[in-house]
Amino acid sequence: MSLLDGRYEVIAQRALDDGLTLFEATAPDGAPLRIEWFDLAADQEGPFEDYRRQLRHLKRAGLAAVHDVIARPGAHYVAWERPPAGATPVLDGALPTDLAEALRSAGYGRQAYDARRLSTRPPKVLLYGLTFGARRTVEREESQPPRHQGSAERERPLRQQQPPLLRGAEYIGRLPQRAISWGLALLVGLLAVVITLAGFWSARVDTVVTVPAILGQDAQAAAKALIELGLGVNATPLMSEEAPGTVIAVEPTVGTNLRPGRTVELRYALPPGELAPTAVPALVGLSYPDEVRNALEGAGLRLGEVARLHAASPAGVVLAQDLDAGSQTGSGNPVAVLVSLGPQPPQTFVPDLVGLDVNSATAVALVAGITPDRVFVDEIVSATGARGTVIDQSLAPYVAVPRDAAVLRLVIQGGEPANPVTGGGAPDVVGLPLARAREVAAGWDLQVVTLGNPGLPAGVVAQEPQPGAGAAGDGATLVLTVNAHPIPLTADGVWAVVRQPSLRSVAYAWTIQPGIRTQQGAVWASDLEGNRQLVGMVTVRGGEVLRGSWTTVTAGPVTFELLIGGVPYGEPLLVP
Repeated sequence: MSLLDGRYEVIAQRALDDGLTLFEATAPDGAPLRIEWFDLAADQEGPFEDYRRQLRHLKRAGLAAVHDVIARPGAHYVAWERPPAGATPVLDGALPTDLAEALRSAGYGRQAYDARRLSTRPPKVLLYGLTFGARRTVEREESQPPRHQGSAERERPLRQQQPPLLRGAEYIGRLPQRAISWGLALLVGLLAVVITLAGFWSARVDTVVTVPAILGQDAQAAAKALIELGLGVNATPLMSEEAPGTVIAVEPTVGTNLRPGRTVELRYALPPGELAPTAVPALVGLSYPDEVRNALEGAGLRLGEVARLHAASPAGVVLAQDLDAGSQTGSGNPVAVLVSLGPQPPQTFVPDLVGLDVNSATAVALVAGITPDRVFVDEIVSATGARGTVIDQSLAPYVAVPRDAAVLRLVIQGGEPANPVTGGGAPDVVGLPLARAREVAAGWDLQVVTLGNPGLPAGVVAQEPQPGAGAAGDGATLVLTVNAHPIPLTADGVWAVVRQPSLRSVAYAWTIQPGIRTQQGAVWASDLEGNRQLVGMVTVRGGEVLRGSWTTVTAGPVTFELLIGGVPYGEPLLVP
């Protein structure tokens, strides 16, 4: 839903003549409103300011159901409260004295206001509409100024006037008897016609019709049924998921008794995006998400999918949008944007450092841009490697990593290589390559568990039983945990293709358990490098399936998380 003036949620809108637009909207507290928005010329701003002061005076006096009235450059509108159910129109002569006097003193005549009587105890009458530009001068009886007569005229005696009725009697007395008879007969006939017409008109005025059950019907058929009852129809579209053209609301409500000639407000469904065209704002260069959301909400649109990639622009700046700025699209439609992650961080790599002494390995890391404060050394006593030499490294050889964030951990031989076989128990094979471990553990039944953790050294990283434990001999079981790093391809005719970042859509879905109330949630996405990004805010309802997709340039698997009220819901989703 779009926001009007950043405050009111628009449900429907209809443009009228003379720069007037009507909005069906709700206040921040959920109260239904009817908003009249005026596009005024410069010479009309002064009269509107007078109009605003009059409405505020009527509101303070408790005579007008005005939610708010605004007059500032670029925004001139009145937010009227909607009449409650059961409120009935008040005829001109039935206005309370205080309201009638206030309208008369403000210069508003008949047909310029909409007054309703509320079904309260005691009954109360409020204004629910006052037309701007229809101010009328209250009709006053014109008094004739006294004539200035001289003394002679004042003393002149008035001429005796014979009453018109007596003069008519004289004329009747002079008419022939036959003419008098025909005249009386004609007079009686005309009187009978007048009485008959008056009775028909009285019966017509006293007739009432009932608003039929038209909810869910086709809007055209419903309008035809109302017109056949003698009612007027004002049809207004509303954004809805119901079938297009279906009646979803009627005011006055179904079953209300009305006199013929009354207007019925008919509201029918239109899919989101077909209600009213609006111009797409320029989003390139704005900051995501606040500036982007504000610009879209101000235009009656919503934020669609968000993709990110590294660019020369600062992080969070919009690089592109899928709908061109200034183009027309339906209200409520989404607009997708491409957002900068900032400049691509510098990359580096380290070669195979195994076999080098610790000083040489640290010097090579410095050449790669990894400063000594980000190089850590662990000493162990292993069955392989000369004392003081590197026997393993945390960064895989020739694998690109961010230069300024890379951390290198070196594992060096801290003593003399030990005899891998201790006593009659299990041999010590931790730190050995798997092939060497098989040779040392000859005679044991080996079970191998494989890992793929780049943060651990390659080779055997754990064993069970521990060195020296267990019974030696054929058939004894030794469980080895082996960590495998990526293996470079060296065979002729075999090559690897590095997948370049490309735009793709990754789908997600959660089943929301019944009983969970309708509320806001947040969907987050994480890539293999641990970068966590907000996909979007969603509305979750119990008993429904929450589905969506995320547009990204991440090539690897994506992990989605759903947070409801800040608490993770269910298990994270891993999507390849």
